[in-house]
Amino acid sequence: MRIIFYLGKGGVGKTTVSASTATAIARSGKRVLIMSTDVAHSLADAFGVELSSTPLEIEKNLFAMEVNVLAEIRENWTELYSYFSSILMHDGANEVVAEELAIVPGMEEMISLRYIWKAAKSGLYDSVVVDAAPTGETMRLLGMPESYGWYSEKIGGWHSKAIGFAAPLLTKFMPKKNIFKLMPEVNGHMKELHGMLQDKSITTFRVVLNPENMVIKEALRVQTYLNLFGYKLDAAVVNKVLPSNSSDPYLQSLIDQQAKYLRVIDNCFYPVPIFKAMQASKEVISTDRLYELSQELFSGRNPMEVLYSNDKTQTLEKINGKYVLSLYLPNVEVDKLAVNIKGDELLVDINNFRKSIVLPNVLVGRKTEGADFEQGTLNITFAN
Repeated sequence: MRIIFYLGKGGVGKTTVSASTATAIARSGKRVLIMSTDVAHSLADAFGVELSSTPLEIEKNLFAMEVNVLAEIRENWTELYSYFSSILMHDGANEVVAEELAIVPGMEEMISLRYIWKAAKSGLYDSVVVDAAPTGETMRLLGMPESYGWYSEKIGGWHSKAIGFAAPLLTKFMPKKNIFKLMPEVNGHMKELHGMLQDKSITTFRVVLNPENMVIKEALRVQTYLNLFGYKLDAAVVNKVLPSNSSDPYLQSLIDQQAKYLRVIDNCFYPVPIFKAMQASKEVISTDRLYELSQELFSGRNPMEVLYSNDKTQTLEKINGKYVLSLYLPNVEVDKLAVNIKGDELLVDINNFRKSIVLPNVLVGRKTEGADFEQGTLNITFAN
């Protein structure tokens, strides 16, 4: 079983790259499910079919679905949803507002993750490809399995205290069934899924980006937080690359600008492999066009494989009360090393090589105290 997440900023082409990967896996003879967890679904457009929360077979071995979180809540979490909406309505909220606010924080991420867990555990597929929501929502999604235990205990504890303190007042608003009985069961699912997500032989993550400054910054943020969560980045996919030259001056200026950012991408994501797709002259719609894109992207490699098998590209540990950021930089000769901080970015210059890392919040504002390079790893110490 393989689970492959495609992450990145909105509009970079995650859906197209995800769909092309799934199509290639299916045509290699493996059964694959591709699902979208983005509220603004476009997976159906890529395949040119209508999709729902029930997997649809697009062609042999290829199944697709779009997770509709709101519909799932209303259909299968009615008791929990009704409970909170009834309390809000009692407090004076009108019915429409109460229904909107009754979606408990974290519930959307939890439901999306349960879909992934169910697909992985079903035994129906060899691979699950996830076309994820834009970065912010996806980082919350990936943080959910680890935090769900705390989250469910807090809600369950709040529920118990509320009932014990004000049972006579709340009884008429409470459903007859114990709606919180679901939480331990879901907690078990989340723990199991968390183990699957951190198993690098099962789950890997791929970031999709374009050769643009803001998009690169967002992709670097994805890389940083994946490492903090202990998840595995096994590829960077650069989409919408322009041809190498043009007789048109305006187009050539765009090509030159992209060339600069492509060099930045090569340095920043090294040693993670980088796959590139050219800007298409027409929309990539239909399985045949998606399959052509996969052949261009992966150049004969099996996209279902783990594309980069070494350890994490960076780690953060607290050693003797100080934070140590370790960067894996194999085959780099350290003659002249310079480490600078600019805003929330760490800039590492080694000869003509520059690597940019978006710092996690815990390191923002801290000064560096020193650095050492040992066995292909650069260790940078931050002041307490």
